[in-house]
Amino acid sequence: MGQPINFSEIFEKINQRGLFQSIKRYSYLPYDMDIALQVVDAIGKKRNPKFRIDDENKFTYQNLIRWVHGDQEMKCLNADTRDVIPGCLTSGIFIAGNTGTGKSWALDIMAAYTLLDNVQFSIGENKRCLYWKNFRTDAICDEYTAEGSFERFKKMDIVGFQDLGAEPVESMYMGNRVNVIRQILEYRGDFSDKITLITSNLPINHKIFIERYGDRVSSRLHEMCNYFEIKGIDRRKIYIIN
Repeated sequence: MGQPINFSEIFEKINQRGLFQSIKRYSYLPYDMDIALQVVDAIGKKRNPKFRIDDENKFTYQNLIRWVHGDQEMKCLNADTRDVIPGCLTSGIFIAGNTGTGKSWALDIMAAYTLLDNVQFSIGENKRCLYWKNFRTDAICDEYTAEGSFERFKKMDIVGFQDLGAEPVESMYMGNRVNVIRQILEYRGDFSDKITLITSNLPINHKIFIERYGDRVSSRLHEMCNYFEIKGIDRRKIYIIN
């Protein structure tokens, strides 16, 4: 007879690869939503004194707060119908909206908000802060053009990508042309132990995402992220003019 199968060794190798590792969120309850909104507003005003939470972005901020707190009452939008539906605390965030509506600010502000209570989450047996860094997708492509690598963006436990769809379709390093963002999203979409946050001028179901990143990535975006939209006029112009 052959040697007995060492399932422990097999599963350890699988865990090291991260295929079956899961994300565990912790609840930071109770909290007062009105106070939380005041804190978020204060963080926003620290960046720009004219920042404001209004009817166009309040739903998004309320539910980003719920997401950070690990609140099961979190809601998001159905990308096809725009109906309000239950959110998923172990999925990331996708915020769509026109230029200047404050999408990228929302990710920056909420990343800062996570630090106030040192909000934690776990990946497998490893516990870490929910805080994330945000990167423009065109800057990631520039980094590949300069250095020939984008591996670190594939492997980050949690990361924010700003302005998805605005980056070059292909970037070149030493003659090699690569769709950088497609490869990053394909990799991250294959794992259940990574959180991806995204902003874009385009809605998550826009045909350009299929054209640029393929059906696989386009479909995975719906699984990877809770969907939100921030509408309204260009807030940058408001901040400058008023």
